[in-house]
Amino acid sequence: MWFNQPDRPAAPPAPDRLTLHELIAAQPRFLRGSLAPGDRFPTGMRPGRRRAQGVDLDSIGPYVPGDDVRWMDWRATARTGRAQMKRFVAESHLARMFIVDMRPPLFFGTRHGPMAKTAALVAARFAWEALSLHEPVGLIVVPMAEIIQPRRGKGQVIHLLQHLETCYQVLVDRRESPPGETLARAVETAAAHLRRGDEICAISDFSEPDGPLAKAAADLGDSRKLSAVIIEDAVLSDPVPTGLYPMRTADGADRHTAAVSNPGAREQARIAEDMRKSLHTKLARSGWQTFTAGAHFLRVGRGTST
Repeated sequence: MWFNQPDRPAAPPAPDRLTLHELIAAQPRFLRGSLAPGDRFPTGMRPGRRRAQGVDLDSIGPYVPGDDVRWMDWRATARTGRAQMKRFVAESHLARMFIVDMRPPLFFGTRHGPMAKTAALVAARFAWEALSLHEPVGLIVVPMAEIIQPRRGKGQVIHLLQHLETCYQVLVDRRESPPGETLARAVETAAAHLRRGDEICAISDFSEPDGPLAKAAADLGDSRKLSAVIIEDAVLSDPVPTGLYPMRTADGADRHTAAVSNPGAREQARIAEDMRKSLHTKLARSGWQTFTAGAHFLRVGRGTST
């Protein structure tokens, strides 16, 4: 009888689809700040609503209204002619707002699935890391307009992952981008829901025109930490290797062979590296700390300490 037969293993999801199970599986196995079973917080530690200033010097930066003048660096001020402040490493937990780009260009398919799927999985891994460090996390999915306010807890992380899955399913079959947020507007919106010193983490290929994004970053100054996680296009991350490739027209009538020579492959690699450096330079000049993430990043993250 059919009810006596053993259950068949579930088929793996299609590469262009995203499931909640995949987002949950993005959780690294070993993380800094992990707690012993049954412990909610380490002994004597309680997360505060604000970031507490530590005693370890982090950097020296220009004065921003609201800074404590007791931490003025007078030598740097005299040297530069502009008020300079000592910045210290924070001891408490900063809030993080993730901006995940799911505009149509990121649904370009690669060997590992669309770039939008990689962006969602990277955001999921960062959310799990924030949970282990008791950091509040929030989410904005571009071009969707809904905002998830930063909060702590496993329930908040699951809520973020469910929202990522829902947005992906809504957008994956659309050929045109719905009206809504751009990366630049999402940065402005995220900053309005964060406090000074909190982090905005944008996960995108950053193919959007860089003028508005650079202006949004410049308007924030040093009041927010800006992290740009670049999801690379397959043209950059997976260049075509040397070899012969059969080609044909859509109707199959005309067939021929395309050759990729050694000089052609080297030239392609050089162009890709120039494009990569140019993007990192533009973002760095706008105040972003840049990182590159892809399928290899997710694969290495599983079962390793971060």
